[in-house]
Amino acid sequence: MGTLNPHTEPTATFDQDAEFMQQAIRLARIALEQGDAPVGSVVVRDGKVIGEGVEAVRSENDLAAHAEAIAVREACHALGSLDLAGCTLYTTVEPCYMCSFVIRSAHVSRVVTGRAVPHVGGINSKHPILMDPGIPNWSRPPLVTTGVLEEECSQLFTR
Repeated sequence: MGTLNPHTEPTATFDQDAEFMQQAIRLARIALEQGDAPVGSVVVRDGKVIGEGVEAVRSENDLAAHAEAIAVREACHALGSLDLAGCTLYTTVEPCYMCSFVIRSAHVSRVVTGRAVPHVGGINSKHPILMDPGIPNWSRPPLVTTGVLEEECSQLFTR
């Protein structure tokens, strides 16, 4: 587990991170049962879940139905705002480029991931757009914690 791009934003203990990642894993299992990639996401503010996302690309025939984007959309609706500063997004899989754009656009303060996606992920790929502070007109990158319950998240892909 590692933390990247540290700055003062919402923090949590490992136990809190594990608890919310367990919720994301539960959602990922729902996605898997529906025939989708096993990705689940939750957005948390002040210790409460305000948005949930279940991957639904195949089941909804919607290329934009990624768990992270759905969770961010729900959280924005819950707050009545497109600004999720002060929120943490937990996701079982490293956000892709599209989801990284959504996360940055919504000003999510912290992202916690389980499984890395080195080829098309917004953190570990050749194009780490979730982490890049040099993209003009984008908000500051979020604090990122990787590898939370990584083994459990990776096991979802072996079933």
